Amino acid sequence: MADFKKMYQEKKMTPAQAIQRIKNGDRIALQAGSQTSVVLLNELYRQKDNFEEVTVCGSLSIRDHDVFKSDCNDRIKYMSTFLGAYERAAMKKGRIIDYYCFQLKDAAELIRTRFQPNVFFVMACPMDENGYLNLSMNPGEMASLAEGAREVIVQINDQLPHIEGSQMHISQVTALFEEAEEVAELVEAPPHELDEKVASYIVERIPNAACLQIGIGGIPNAVGRSLVNHKHLGIHTEMYTESMFYLTQKGAVDNSAKQIDPGIAVMGFTMGSKEMYQFLDHNPKTVTRPIAYTNDPYVVAQLDNFVSVNGCISVDLTGQVCSESIGNKQFSGTGGQLDFVRGAQMSKGGMSFIAMRSTNTKKDGTVSSKIIFNHTSGTVVTTTRTDVQYLVTEYGVADLKNESAFQRVKKLIDIAHPDFRDELKFEAKKAGLL
Repeated sequence: MADFKKMYQEKKMTPAQAIQRIKNGDRIALQAGSQTSVVLLNELYRQKDNFEEVTVCGSLSIRDHDVFKSDCNDRIKYMSTFLGAYERAAMKKGRIIDYYCFQLKDAAELIRTRFQPNVFFVMACPMDENGYLNLSMNPGEMASLAEGAREVIVQINDQLPHIEGSQMHISQVTALFEEAEEVAELVEAPPHELDEKVASYIVERIPNAACLQIGIGGIPNAVGRSLVNHKHLGIHTEMYTESMFYLTQKGAVDNSAKQIDPGIAVMGFTMGSKEMYQFLDHNPKTVTRPIAYTNDPYVVAQLDNFVSVNGCISVDLTGQVCSESIGNKQFSGTGGQLDFVRGAQMSKGGMSFIAMRSTNTKKDGTVSSKIIFNHTSGTVVTTTRTDVQYLVTEYGVADLKNESAFQRVKKLIDIAHPDFRDELKFEAKKAGLL
């Protein structure tokens, strides 16, 4: 039997020594979100003058790090699969960040075939007696992607919750160091009364024993918390959220009615409160699965009464939904919205909801309609008009599935804010859409 403890000790080194293993031209894949190793990225920045044409691929960083500084543009290229607040802030300060355009279900394929990394930065739980490192909250298929990589550099963090589902063996690791790091929390603000109004139109349509994919934000949070009196709900989701934890604690979720993975909540990744992390730690009834599985529409279709709830930035009068850009300025990423929009509608009794408040208020107090005549030039369409089923605001629900062009316009104007309806009607008639 292999001596895993000896193997572990032989691979221990400092972060500085680990970064010295990087070579010119290397392509480094990161774990996303809360498991991005800031320690390794800061050390990579400190040694930046030793490298040429190194490329890093990250996603939705929730902490700042030095590789976001613009003075390494000519040394370290940065790619993103989903822009977050720190990426956007870095870009404003001159950091060049390119981003991939893809459906989230294809994330592993993208990394493997398009980015083609030969180095992986990983954060994992301490090793168990069999030599395995649990990959915790945001595994990102790192174990399978890292097979055959030249370097797999791991930060061992004993603060991570042990979440069933994904692990990496010490034999795959080429270098490691131990550094405890508090796990970042995602604290959700209480839903606004308008969010609760939007949510009410969705909740009344959700049956008992439905299987849920709910995003984050005020409206999804309101939907989740309003389902507390439902029975036998199930979870199959890209992201496990605080509202799902709440529903499980209250007994509304037991996963008993699921056609696949019965009795188990299935997630691609998670972020939330410390209390939620404690609940997930060593909990056999909540597991991570590869995003290629959680977001596969054909897997989702096997779950009866599947309900998908997601948000958006704007929708035009044809029903085209933008959820990732402001004009031609990329704001976030495509993510898994379309994966679940399609999967939910393929499910027996399934429903797909795209929900939003009817207006947006800017910092200067200017109010604009989120239902618009047409998108500005360059706007990215995340979900096509023929994929949309239900579009929801605080003024009601527009059922757009297989609807005619003229009726789509009428239904969308009916759920727009009253202050903007006349203008929308005028523009629609002028364009011959009514």
